[in-house]
Amino acid sequence: MRKRSLYNNISVLTLSFICFVCLAVCADAAEYPNHYRGIRPLGMGGAFTAISDDENALFYNPAGLSKISTFSMGIINPLIDVSENSVDFYSDFTDADLDDTGETTELLRKHVGEYQHLSINWIPYVGFNAANLGIMVAGIASANADAEIRNPPYPEFHPKANWDYGFTGGVGAKVPFKGLRVGGTAKYISRESLDQVYTAADIANDDFEDRLDDDRKSGSGFTMDLGVLYELPIESSFTTDVGLSVNNLFEMDMGEADDIDRTINLGIATQRSFAGFTLIGAFDILDITKSYDQDDDYMKRIHMGAELQLPVIAAVRMGLNQGYLTAGVTLDFPVVRLDFATYAEEVGAYAGQREDRRYVGQLSIGW
Repeated sequence: MRKRSLYNNISVLTLSFICFVCLAVCADAAEYPNHYRGIRPLGMGGAFTAISDDENALFYNPAGLSKISTFSMGIINPLIDVSENSVDFYSDFTDADLDDTGETTELLRKHVGEYQHLSINWIPYVGFNAANLGIMVAGIASANADAEIRNPPYPEFHPKANWDYGFTGGVGAKVPFKGLRVGGTAKYISRESLDQVYTAADIANDDFEDRLDDDRKSGSGFTMDLGVLYELPIESSFTTDVGLSVNNLFEMDMGEADDIDRTINLGIATQRSFAGFTLIGAFDILDITKSYDQDDDYMKRIHMGAELQLPVIAAVRMGLNQGYLTAGVTLDFPVVRLDFATYAEEVGAYAGQREDRRYVGQLSIGW
């Protein structure tokens, strides 16, 4: 009897230890927060710090604004980013009666363990060159939602969402030191956040929409980004740039809403033009100081990619984002541009643990 009791105690302790470790991993496992990611960088594996030669420079490296030489404007440019899981979830969602607790429970139970993601962005911008300065201003309208469903016996829906609106503007310039470009942006963001856990009974309740409104937290903040680009003095048929950016120089305290952390990013890019084609390769380490506290895995911070610009109206891209394959394509017509990309985000505690495949599309009308 004494031996059996000892064995049972050891088994309980072992099981408790395993559960503790699993809970610790689950607590750390999370996607890195992001405010805005352009579709072109996403197709290139997220490596854009040392490129930043278009409107994405406002969010990746403002030193790239110095490359603006002509007037450019994006009036309508909605971007939709959805995960593979969410496409299936939406199909089942439309068939379910969410006023019925039983149907809601079955809907949630069917998708337990899946990571859900949806992002919608609209960033209208105007850019021009004045007195050898690249200048760009943009509006910000962004909605980003992630969710997980846990606990199969009694499913719990855990959404984490941010709604942002505001504006940003920046300047980039060449400096007298040969090959060096610098830039900076200022941005103001007003944010509403939701981070709660709901049961099927909560969702089926008549006052669920009112509860959602009550659970949303709001706040606003102001910050700046700084960036540097330096063209290496290498005698070669390739042009090679090194880029460094400090995004959110002042960490944004958003009141009751989710704060926005400072990140320091480092990248290198090389490109060559030949016979009307341009080939670009890039490598980035994002958040080199590990400001994101979800984990300290360096592989989740590694990004690399390539782009081939074709002579007429198109460009193709591919890359590795946190170790996962990415791809993208652009069809650029007068006034209208179409962009598509696919990438995967690591939503686990380390690269290669838990892949969330996503698809992105954008229609841009402008010049």
